[in-house]
Amino acid sequence: MNQRAAPYVLTPDQARSHPGTFPPVKAGVADTGGLLTVSEGVLGPRTPGPPLHLHEDSDECFYVVEGRLLLQVGEDRHELGPGCFAWVPRQVPHTFANVSAGPVRLLGIAVPGGIEEMFAEQAAYFARLQGPPDLAELAAIGARHGGRLLGPPISVDAEAAANRP
Repeated sequence: MNQRAAPYVLTPDQARSHPGTFPPVKAGVADTGGLLTVSEGVLGPRTPGPPLHLHEDSDECFYVVEGRLLLQVGEDRHELGPGCFAWVPRQVPHTFANVSAGPVRLLGIAVPGGIEEMFAEQAAYFARLQGPPDLAELAAIGARHGGRLLGPPISVDAEAAANRP
C-alpha cells in the first residue's frame, strides 16, 4: 500500500478509523499508505494495560503526554513521566500499566501500520465479554495479527503495594 489520505485535522475526542476501539486511532494504514498507525490512549488510575506480549513484524513507540506510566520491556521496568519516550522493537516482550492515582495519557505509534485491526477485534471481544477476559482468547486475537502473548498484565495492586511508603 503506498497511497496516502489527504491532509486532515482531528479534534481531541475524534478518532480517524475504527470508532470505539481502544486506543483511538488517529492515523491508520489507510491514512499513511501502510507506513504506520498512530493512537492516543488514556489509562485511568491503577489500570493495567495489555498482557505481556510481543509483535512479530512491527515496532512500537510510546510517548507519555500526562501522568506516570510503568513500562515493562523484557524483564526491566521503567517509570515514564510526561515527555518520556520509549522505543520497543519487534519481537521484544513488553507491557505497561498505570499504577498511580492519576490518569495516564500516551501517544503510541506502530511501524508498519495495521495494529488498528487488532484493536478493533479486541474491542469487539471486550464488548461481548461477561466477566474477566480469557487470556487464551486474547492470545488467539493477537496471533491473528502477528502478536504473541507471553504472560499476564502487570498486577496493578501488587505494584502499587510495593511502592507504598
